[in-house]
Amino acid sequence: MNNRIQVVSSDPSVLVQFANRRSALRALMIPAGAAVLSGCSSVTRLAQEPAPAVSDEEVGRMRRDASGVRTFKNYVLYDQDGRKLYFHDDLIRGQIFAAGFGYAKCQGICGRISGNLVEASGMLGGLMGNPVRFYTFSLAQDSPADMREAMEIRGILGKPGWKYLTGSPEAIRYVRCSFGFFDSGKEDTQGTPATHTGMIRFGHHSLDKWSSCPGLGTPTSIASSVGWLLPPDRRPEFARMNRNVPNSARAIPGWTPSKPLLAQV
Repeated sequence: MNNRIQVVSSDPSVLVQFANRRSALRALMIPAGAAVLSGCSSVTRLAQEPAPAVSDEEVGRMRRDASGVRTFKNYVLYDQDGRKLYFHDDLIRGQIFAAGFGYAKCQGICGRISGNLVEASGMLGGLMGNPVRFYTFSLAQDSPADMREAMEIRGILGKPGWKYLTGSPEAIRYVRCSFGFFDSGKEDTQGTPATHTGMIRFGHHSLDKWSSCPGLGTPTSIASSVGWLLPPDRRPEFARMNRNVPNSARAIPGWTPSKPLLAQV
């Protein structure tokens, strides 16, 4: 049965006002942690199909289907090869993923975040592409050609599981707000070139597990965030995922662990 939502409106005013952040956080049941980072720009635009109309109250709001699984709007998006995809059906439903936001022509943080993601993907090894996917959503309506060029420059073109995605402003704003990355009030700065978010959202849709971490953190923290979404027998074998690895923290001078209490008989 095809449950894709019909495209009914391209009116950009439908998402001008945002639901407050608490609504989005209640929907995700995790902190948004939306850090504001700077240094990006892009000028290339891509004509998009109109996106479905969404009311102010729907932005970031959680919905569930009859089986209790979380659902999202099926906005039309395009990847770096120009393939038409649907947000919920093709990118979210049943997937394990890491998702961030950026610009193809970025001269700032996007390259460093991509570098961290590349290292993290190496730590995840054969899990990339099956089942783990990495998504970057363009905040500038970049063309597939520009996204493909950016992936090539950043060394991720052709790697298993990677997609760069573009869409209408309404579609990308919905994606961003659904992941909890927006500012409440009249001015939302996390989708603008100078101040967009640098956070990464992680999700295991089937298990309804979600988390996030800064894209400018360490590759290990990114890989760990993905790894903990997986069943124990599928988690990658590196130090942060193995609780039996000795703790290499600095010793505290003069400290000795207390002895266990023994019951008096």
